[in-house]
Amino acid sequence: MNILFFTKGDGSVASSRQRVWRVAERLQKQYSWNYEVIHSVSHSSFSFRPSHFRLLFNASFKFQVSSFKIIFVHKSLFPWDFVLLIILAKKLFGKKLVYDLDDAEWIHSPQKSAMLAKHADAVFCGSHEIFNWAKRYNTNCIFLPTALDTDLYAGYAITHADREQLTVGWVGQGKAHFKAGNFAVLKDVFMKLHEKRVLFRFVIAGSQNYQPLHVFFSNVPFEVVFVDSADWLKEDMAPKLIQEYAFDIGVMPLEDSLFNRAKCAFKALEYMACGVPVVASPVGEANYIIRDGENGFLANTTEEWVSVLEKLLKDASLRQRMGEAGEKFAQEQYSYQKIVPKIYSEIRPVP
Repeated sequence: MNILFFTKGDGSVASSRQRVWRVAERLQKQYSWNYEVIHSVSHSSFSFRPSHFRLLFNASFKFQVSSFKIIFVHKSLFPWDFVLLIILAKKLFGKKLVYDLDDAEWIHSPQKSAMLAKHADAVFCGSHEIFNWAKRYNTNCIFLPTALDTDLYAGYAITHADREQLTVGWVGQGKAHFKAGNFAVLKDVFMKLHEKRVLFRFVIAGSQNYQPLHVFFSNVPFEVVFVDSADWLKEDMAPKLIQEYAFDIGVMPLEDSLFNRAKCAFKALEYMACGVPVVASPVGEANYIIRDGENGFLANTTEEWVSVLEKLLKDASLRQRMGEAGEKFAQEQYSYQKIVPKIYSEIRPVP
């Protein structure tokens, strides 16, 4: 059986990589399902560009192929003609439509998001906030968090010890997070830690040579390491960076916004899967993933951030204990080994 995926990004885009490309590879390997991914559909609706017509023609042809039983649509970042074509294909050719969300798409695309949710046979929800939105439009909503290969990440696990130089680390796409204001809290926190003579360095793994981010952390009294280049097409890129730069603590600051409340807190899971204790803002899915004081800490105010970071930086045994708890939690709840069979059971056609 074949499955046709639609997603905006290629393998370098985190959400597309984790929820489409990696999932497709595993469905093929574990269940012999063949797949094709149509991506980078970035034209405006009803564009007259030749490349747009080629994509439309390709999609139309695939919809008519009987072996493509399932249409899997990740997000709603598509022009209207593609959305309408997908829904028409479901009705005309009896395809099963799965709508997959890991962000609050309804904020910027309310009509398209609602239409896809209403017509889907199943809505996969990457967070509890998404689930609460989707169940208004569809009775078959499944909580399906963004997963990762925990066996792969475990190969890069950090062993915690007293070190001469400790590292507070952040990994991801720095430009977008900086523009969203997610780094704002950290500067004051780190300044206060420095004033308390707590020694550390801050590593931004994925700063993307984005100059406003570089400037924001310039002329500070603590060391900042910018890792501008990273090949996100490689599945082991994030854990490799976490190990290479010896993260002692992973941070996930988030502004409390409607969009952030729906995010999947995947960054926290990557730290956990490498045995790194997490400190995160109590926003959205972080409240479900982080068991405060057990596998990480939730910190809201500057004072709370300073307090828990100082506690972790001064106690290697606490970092080790919390890192082990986080690694176990990720393996039990958020691994591909757990999630892919669930995807298969939810979308396989009824005999």
